[in-house]
Amino acid sequence: ASGIGSASGVLSRIGIVRNVGIVPSLLGTVLIITFHSAARSSIATLNFSNMSDNIEDKVENKTVDLEEDDDDDVLLSECMTVSKTELPKHVASDDPPEEDTVDEETLPSMETCQRLTESFAEVTGTDTALAQFFLQDRQWDLERSVNAYMEGRTGGVTVLSAGDQPELVVTFDSQMPSSLKNATITTVAPTRFKLLTWNIDGIENTNLKRRTKAILKIIETERADIVFLQEMVPVVYSYMEERLQHYMFIAAGAEGYFTVMLLLRTTVHYDSHELIPFPASLMGRNLLQVEAHIGKCKLQLLTSHLESTTECTEQRKKQLKVAFARLSSASNDVNSILAGDLNLRDKEVAEIGIPTYAVDVWEATGSRQEVKYTWDLARNTNKELGGRFKPRLRFDRVYLRSAKPNHSRVNSDEPSIAVPRYFGLVGLQKVANTQSFPSDHWGLLTHYEIVAAT
Repeated sequence: ASGIGSASGVLSRIGIVRNVGIVPSLLGTVLIITFHSAARSSIATLNFSNMSDNIEDKVENKTVDLEEDDDDDVLLSECMTVSKTELPKHVASDDPPEEDTVDEETLPSMETCQRLTESFAEVTGTDTALAQFFLQDRQWDLERSVNAYMEGRTGGVTVLSAGDQPELVVTFDSQMPSSLKNATITTVAPTRFKLLTWNIDGIENTNLKRRTKAILKIIETERADIVFLQEMVPVVYSYMEERLQHYMFIAAGAEGYFTVMLLLRTTVHYDSHELIPFPASLMGRNLLQVEAHIGKCKLQLLTSHLESTTECTEQRKKQLKVAFARLSSASNDVNSILAGDLNLRDKEVAEIGIPTYAVDVWEATGSRQEVKYTWDLARNTNKELGGRFKPRLRFDRVYLRSAKPNHSRVNSDEPSIAVPRYFGLVGLQKVANTQSFPSDHWGLLTHYEIVAAT
């Protein structure tokens, strides 16, 4: 990083801001440039708080040498599983498959394990949870683990808008210049978006790490703009939040299990959120409401994990009424979506009734029978019930109340309307090297087109 002149000079050399002026929205932006190699990590921070200042005076360069420690140059056998309360926050994409069990007879001392995790955390500037993950997968070889961490990071550009001061984070690696050649800067809002809702069964410990990796891969592959997750647990939350930094996370809890909403930073803009409790819930359930927008398309996003089991049908119906009331209460220029593991039975919905102007997205997209059941023990073997009966239920649902045209005023701005175009299931393949699916629920992937009211 030494010898760098101005921030604009640095970026123009790799084609990020070549022939592009600094726009007012970048004022106050902090640019964090990170250079990576297998043996060195260098960070330069440039503050754009005053564009008239000499930018060179605002460069802080810090270099961390990853020198070999003779005391830690030892190959140890795998000594501990990942803590259920400290799931690591980063994972290289090319990790070999690992076993989730440990031969206790080969365990070295806890003191040795602690020393290596602290050394990894100090060198990489991370934490001991992450250290456990990398060291465990590499037979507790410190040098291999540190190198894998550094090499597993990929280059890219990320805008972090959370907090008081926005940050533009640029990470460089050997592949980044070629990746940027076809990059396009645009201010045109998307005309489509995807929403994924999924009960990820975080409370089930069987193959949890591998199942979580599989869920992450599906989120990345589908590139959903909005993600609703139920049965999230703190250990998985920390893992996902660090791995999916291009999403904004809004959680409905911090202990036990809870729901979470993810918004893709590059397409969905967060406005506000509210947590609506269900006071009489015996299972700590609630309703998470987020206001957001995609261009001119205003969104009210609602997710919940309604009361479980047949015995709680009355409680569940009360909760559904609250959720439907919120779905209906949005103003006419807002598209309102309610989705999640609602644990619903068809007769419960029939008794309450879907709100006026709202639709069941599965029905609105053709009621395809092959994607009807979301908790399907005839196909999904993660849960086994005694006897021959294999329940097939549509616990997970998506409801949409689209914005409505405004004909009451002349020359008024017409709302953008979200129209459902596709409903499908994800998570249908077993996780590699296991007999488990990613979850005992299938995930629901829905596509929407944003159209102008006419």
